[in-house]
Amino acid sequence: MTVDLTWTGSQFLDPVAHTADIVTAMGAVDLTTKDETWCDSVAAACARYHGLPDGSVRVAAGATQLIEVLLRKHYRGLVVDVTPGFHLTATICAQAGWHREAAVVREPEELLPALEPYLDRPEAIISLSSPRNPLGYQFALAAITSLLERARGVVVLDEVYVDFADYSALSLIRDHPNLYVVRTFSKAWGLANLRIGFAASAAFAAGATIPLIPNAVSGIAQRAASHLLAHPKSVVESIDAARQARDRMIAALREIPNLFVWPSQSNYLCLETPLAEELAARLAERGYPVRLLHDLKNYPADFPVGLRFTVPCEPHADAVLETVAAVHDRAVIR
Repeated sequence: MTVDLTWTGSQFLDPVAHTADIVTAMGAVDLTTKDETWCDSVAAACARYHGLPDGSVRVAAGATQLIEVLLRKHYRGLVVDVTPGFHLTATICAQAGWHREAAVVREPEELLPALEPYLDRPEAIISLSSPRNPLGYQFALAAITSLLERARGVVVLDEVYVDFADYSALSLIRDHPNLYVVRTFSKAWGLANLRIGFAASAAFAAGATIPLIPNAVSGIAQRAASHLLAHPKSVVESIDAARQARDRMIAALREIPNLFVWPSQSNYLCLETPLAEELAARLAERGYPVRLLHDLKNYPADFPVGLRFTVPCEPHADAVLETVAAVHDRAVIR
């Protein structure tokens, strides 16, 4: 049996039961007609669920589409990409021929110093993620607030894994119209195959527009998202289970010598170990493919070697922990 730990969706939602629940809730769907052109009902439901101002949410075909649209809307000559992170911003800039500069940030306290040269430049779009991929930690709300207060340009914050975290920057949008927070239904909410996400900003409530494509989100995706927002119990329970398993794994991994595990507010863990390649190979042999950090696009070459894996449910979590410990124990013995 193979459990793919390279995929960063939730391992704690039963895919059969989850899909059946959504299909049953939708009932008979007329595939010959369209649902809402601009997903207004889903946008309103997102705002209610997260306690956001009316009119502050826009829905599109996934977080990736929203990030691309926001970058295209606001590009004025410079995109500052906080790395390491998901390669989307770099890919869009390369395709469009835009000027991109990478701001390499390893420790959370390095964020503002790394962005210092760009804060007074109104043309600079700052793109970053929190929780970070692949490192897993969140930037503190105080740091994000300082960034928003000092940045003269737009800040696009990718929060696709924040459902697994302790807090969200959605609480900051009311006071900072230069902030766009992007979220997804693909990860914790289990709708990856339907492609739906949302962006939130006070700028939307004030009348700002972005060039969304009409009818880009299927009616099935809209209905599924609306159903889960109205009946989130199974999703919330799966998130709680993932968080508990994550924290238990972190505690166990910290007992293993010659291994560093980053603190995580996501549903994956990032390990740094000189035995990364051997460990990845051994995990793959046991049916647990993982991602080597330096196989990720644009991962800083001078960062320590390591790997990222999604937190699995039992008995797989114990099997992963046993494998990590065994590989490092053998290295100590040799």
